[in-house]
Amino acid sequence: MAITLEYLNLVNRCQIAEMEKAAEEIDQKNPGWCEPFSKEVRNVQAAVIHTYHLTAFASLRESDPAKAAMLWKEMVTFCEEALTSLKTLKDRFPLCGTSELYDLALDYRREAEERYYQNLQDSECARTPAPKGLFPKMS
Repeated sequence: MAITLEYLNLVNRCQIAEMEKAAEEIDQKNPGWCEPFSKEVRNVQAAVIHTYHLTAFASLRESDPAKAAMLWKEMVTFCEEALTSLKTLKDRFPLCGTSELYDLALDYRREAEERYYQNLQDSECARTPAPKGLFPKMS
């Protein structure tokens, strides 16, 4: 069985869901209440970083820039899902690493989107024929 983008996306979504679940279970009256939640925040952070590295690795090995662009689009989507979850969590639990993760996910999203558009442009260039007369005729 091969690891697929679908599996990676499922695992990433599970990481976000586990972070959200941990946030719901927080009892701020207990000492050390932030630690279990912080662990889940770090898991999402690791998923963002690792998925970015995997996406970069796979996109560089993709011969079709349109397919590489789709890989980056998936990364953008993952970052957006993390950001959506963190939008409220960063205000509720700022001392548990959520603000830092929000900023990190925002940075990674921006970088992934830039690479997405670069690959789309490369894809368009690859499909555009060279204008007539651009190159001298070979005799």
